[in-house]
Amino acid sequence: MSKNKYWFFLLLIIAAFLTSCSEKRQPAIPEDITFAATVNIKDMTISYVDLAKKEMAAEWIMEKPYTGALILPDNDSILLYGKQLETADQYSLKEGKLIDSWETGEGIVNGILLDTNEIAFADQNLNKIRFFNLNGEEEKQVETERDPLTLLESSAEKKLFVLSFNHEKLGIIDLESKAKSGEFTIHPSAAGAWLNEKSGEIWIGGHGEGVEIEQNIHVYNTETGELKKRIKAASMPINFLGQENHVYVLSHGSNMLYKINESGEETASVSVAANPFEMAFAKDILLVAGYDSNDLHILEPKNLKTLKNIKVGEGPFKIVIRESVK
Repeated sequence: MSKNKYWFFLLLIIAAFLTSCSEKRQPAIPEDITFAATVNIKDMTISYVDLAKKEMAAEWIMEKPYTGALILPDNDSILLYGKQLETADQYSLKEGKLIDSWETGEGIVNGILLDTNEIAFADQNLNKIRFFNLNGEEEKQVETERDPLTLLESSAEKKLFVLSFNHEKLGIIDLESKAKSGEFTIHPSAAGAWLNEKSGEIWIGGHGEGVEIEQNIHVYNTETGELKKRIKAASMPINFLGQENHVYVLSHGSNMLYKINESGEETASVSVAANPFEMAFAKDILLVAGYDSNDLHILEPKNLKTLKNIKVGEGPFKIVIRESVK
C-alpha cells in the first residue's frame, strides 16, 4: 500500500471513530411499554413513566432546550422541537438515538399530528402555520395572526383552528386547500381551547390581561364566532381535554382541575400539583404535570382521585403518550 493510501484509510478510520463517539445514545425504551413522556424544560431532560407499573422507566439527558414533542405514527419515533432550535429532531425510542433532523429554523412553539399524517407547526418567528410531511419535508406555509400557539383540528370539517396569544383573533385554516378560510374576534390573552364538534362550539381559556386575571371559559359558536356563554373556572384556565361528554379544565393560576359537563356545570374539582400547565389521557387514567413540583399526577377521571404521584425531571412542560407496540 502506498504511503498516501495508508494515510487516507487511517483518516477514514479516525473519522468513523470520532463520529461513533459523538453520537450520544440514550437509554432504550422497549416497544412493550406504554408510557407517558414529560419534556422537562428546566433541566433539559425527558422522563419516561411506565404507565402499567406507574413508575419511572428511563430518563434522557438532552443537550438542547426542547419544549415539545410528538409521537409519530411508526410508534417508535419521538419528534422533539423548541422555539430556540434550528431543527426538530427525530429519535428512535427503541434505539435511543437521533435518526433525523428536520430543518425548521427557530420559532416552533407547538405542533400537532393531523389525521392526514402531516404535522402542523406553530411558528412564532414567522407568524405562520407550517405543514410538514413525515419525511421532514415542508409542504406549505399559511400566515396567521401574531404569536400562534394553540392548534385544534376539526376532523369532520377538515379545519384547523389557530389561537394566537397576543391577538384577539381565532384563525381558521382549510386543511384541504391549506389556505386561511376565516377568523373571528375573541377575548384578549386567550390560551388553551377545546373543540366540541357535535355542538359547534369552541371553549377557550386564557391568562387575562394586565391585572385582570382570567376567571372564565369563553364558549364561541365555531361558525359565526358568537360568544354563547361564559363558564367559571378560576383562575387562568389554560388547558382542556374532552372525554365522554365531559371537559377537564386545568387552571394553573389556582392549581385547580375542573371536570365540567358539556352544559357547563361543574361535576368535580380538585387542587392538583404546583403550577400545572399540561395534562393528557392514557386509556382510563388522567395525567397532570406539576411544573413547580416536578411530578406527574395520575388521577382517576371519574372522581379526580389521585392514584399516584411520580417524580420526574425539573419543569415538566409537555406530556406525550405512547401505547405499547406489542
